[in-house]
Amino acid sequence: MFWPTLFCVLLFLLWLFARSRPAPPSLLSLPQKEGPLVISHGDESGNGLYPGNTLLYFQQMVELGVDALEMDVNLTADGHLVLMHDAQLERTTDGRGAVLDMTLQQLRQLNVGHNWSRDGDRFPYRENPLQIVTIDEVFAALPDTPMIIELKNNSRRAAEAMCESLRRSDKRGQVIVSTFHQGVINHFRRLCPEVATGAATLDAMLFFVAQLLHAERLLRPAYQTMQLPMRYFGIPVFSRRLMRAARKLNLHMSAWTVNETADMQRYINLGLDGLVSDRPDTLLALLERAGRR
Repeated sequence: MFWPTLFCVLLFLLWLFARSRPAPPSLLSLPQKEGPLVISHGDESGNGLYPGNTLLYFQQMVELGVDALEMDVNLTADGHLVLMHDAQLERTTDGRGAVLDMTLQQLRQLNVGHNWSRDGDRFPYRENPLQIVTIDEVFAALPDTPMIIELKNNSRRAAEAMCESLRRSDKRGQVIVSTFHQGVINHFRRLCPEVATGAATLDAMLFFVAQLLHAERLLRPAYQTMQLPMRYFGIPVFSRRLMRAARKLNLHMSAWTVNETADMQRYINLGLDGLVSDRPDTLLALLERAGRR
């Protein structure tokens, strides 16, 4: 009885989702390359080459030659969107408390590279502190670089602040906005329908089930791109069937976080559009050896 009930529930959800309003054409224009786009991941835990979500990191990645930057933003108490993965400050900075409880001026006093270390012994940015930056400052510093921006706050204020920042800049055609929070991304899509968005968790789950049932044609997705994990609860996400379904819906597909050469090669062979990696240098070298750069 369980499986027939589950199947009926899934079909009902797919029917509801199919009735949703499809995504309007967006302004998104990404680099056209042979092979996947190299997207650097804003890692702050020492897996990458520099502390993620810092201006130093972004500038170094652009110099390295990546195609796009992935980053995370959190709201401050006075309504700014700052580059920070966690809602709390302790893991990556020399501060304490919640980002949302502090003003931008207060956050400027902190060193966002304080705890960054590649080996757990050396902390190179304690003597050379890195200051927090706003999304407006990132847009101004890197006007020509495509970006994937994840909204971390489960708040409509974050969606509103993101839309306002994009409309103040010339970045609307170079940015994909994403979040795990369905209500937040729905609100952003209403406010900024011209900006491309990624699939939220519910979006992605429904797409995954639909392609398993060969029912992806029922969907009318409100998103233009999907950034999906390599595995979900231990289950491999990407397959040839999933990529065929994505092509039918004209979706731009990226995987995260792809750091091992064998995984990179597998996803290149599957035809993914982008790979999000802590080690874009490794991915760039692999693509160059294959003659795809």
